Amino acid sequence: MSDLAARASVSPATLHRRFQAQLGTTPLQWLTGERLALACRLIERGESRFEMVARHSGLGTAANLRALMRRRTGLTPLEYRHRFGPGTGRGPAAPA
Repeated sequence: MSDLAARASVSPATLHRRFQAQLGTTPLQWLTGERLALACRLIERGESRFEMVARHSGLGTAANLRALMRRRTGLTPLEYRHRFGPGTGRGPAAPA
């Protein structure tokens, strides 16, 4: 997050405080949520390889994707695909 703070011309502590004040979350929690939302969209659109979903969304590995999805949505990536993937006709679950 120090790179982001530098781009905003503030210290990392100031960036953290401003994120907390404006968004009610930390920069890392916000970024993780955005990455998970992207991963969900990729799964909904039909990306079948979870390793690719993890890499393209910035989550790193399929294991990390699984852990974060389970924690935030209560579903594994496979369960998410079965519920919200192509051909299910159902809308997405919003990550918390």
